[in-house]
Amino acid sequence: MTTEAAPKGQLMYLGLAVLVLLSGLCTIFASVVTAAQAWQEHAHARWPEVTARVDTCGLDQTSTGPRRYRIRCRLSYAVGAEENVANVYSTNVPPPEVWQYPANQIAPFAEWLDAHSQGTSVVVRYDPANHKKIVLVATDMPRGRPRTPNNLKLLEVCAGSFLVLLTIARMTRPRTQSP
Repeated sequence: MTTEAAPKGQLMYLGLAVLVLLSGLCTIFASVVTAAQAWQEHAHARWPEVTARVDTCGLDQTSTGPRRYRIRCRLSYAVGAEENVANVYSTNVPPPEVWQYPANQIAPFAEWLDAHSQGTSVVVRYDPANHKKIVLVATDMPRGRPRTPNNLKLLEVCAGSFLVLLTIARMTRPRTQSP
């Protein structure tokens, strides 16, 4: 029996080591993504503000994958004497007839569109290096909030699971027997 227990224990430890490695890689990936998006959101917050006017705004069907919709708004605004036009897009949402949880995810998108009809003023930030690149100041567009807080939660889960698995691996590592 002891000859069978040793390979089984080594195999379990090897599986645990693989889980530690994968959770470590997930933690590294989550930290890189969190840092990149936090830096991007920080940079956007420093861009100058300007008031834009909604030219058109509607739900468009996306061109890729299964049927999904997104908000597409064409905004016009002036930076000094320069007139600019840019598009702002939301994330994708399934149509109401497709099963989804929570139900009717498209409803907040329709409400947002009702509140932002043609001619509505919207405050945006523009890139000083490229005036055609903008972001909305108000994060009231459905699913349009900053991503860093949720990324930090994911990073906490990844780092916590890595530390727990690493602790278990260190406690259960096979000991070499001294002669």
